[in-house]
Amino acid sequence: MVVSAPLFTEKATVEDYIIEKLKEEGWKHVPGEQLEREDYSEPLLIGDFVKALKRINENLDLSEGDVNRILAELRSKPASFEGSKHILRFLKQGIAIKLEKTRELKYISLLDQENLENNNFVVSNQVRFESSLGVIRPDIVLYVNGIPLVVIECKNPTEPGASWEAAYRQVKGYENTVPELFKYVQFSIAAEVTARYFPNVLGQREVSCSLWREEGFEDELDATLEMLRRSTLVDLIVNFTFAREEHGLSTKVLPRFMQYQAVNLIYSRVMKNLEGKEEKNSGLVWHWQGSGKTL
Repeated sequence: MVVSAPLFTEKATVEDYIIEKLKEEGWKHVPGEQLEREDYSEPLLIGDFVKALKRINENLDLSEGDVNRILAELRSKPASFEGSKHILRFLKQGIAIKLEKTRELKYISLLDQENLENNNFVVSNQVRFESSLGVIRPDIVLYVNGIPLVVIECKNPTEPGASWEAAYRQVKGYENTVPELFKYVQFSIAAEVTARYFPNVLGQREVSCSLWREEGFEDELDATLEMLRRSTLVDLIVNFTFAREEHGLSTKVLPRFMQYQAVNLIYSRVMKNLEGKEEKNSGLVWHWQGSGKTL
């Protein structure tokens, strides 16, 4: 089935549309003014974070001191590329601490990569953040276990001059105003009738923006929202997002849609072969020149 393009009017904005689509995919919607927060300068939803931390690592019986050390470790990382690189590693591998009760060194998981339902997925809109440099209010913020991982900036196509490029510029401005938020945010989406996604790289003026395509979706916005399926988002961050430093340039690498789809198909075929479910032991990945065959 091919999904047709959405229609937008002044009363049915891109922001509203995205929130409704995410709710259909299992995200919980909490308006920005209703989020339980310590203050506007704290990017984390501390209550959600602590609950998820204890739930995911239930077998370790984390103490209050353990939780405070984990929070201190996150907060100690600078709002810079170097700091965001550490945050990405923590999301992938967890945070190593010596447990207060047993004195054992353990890795504490921030995301449950095995049991998706053990994570808490919240979509919020018009979330206020403050720093000494000013105030921002992104249209949409996606939190997983209280950690802001994705920002979406929307432009209403009924307004003159609205474009995804304008939304992209706005997010780049947000990075400069509240960098503490963007040491956690892994990528952003600039959305209008069409949409582009891009990595958040603190200190880098320009980054590449990419189009996401999905089989069965002709509309670019709907196709891009497929990235935000709960299982896909966790997979993208844990297995397909990397920090890279090359030729003096520090950047973050996100997969393009053909890379993501090909890698998962290869992995599935290999696993089925090893499990005896499929006899195929070969395959061909065909990608055009410049499509990103090499990381």
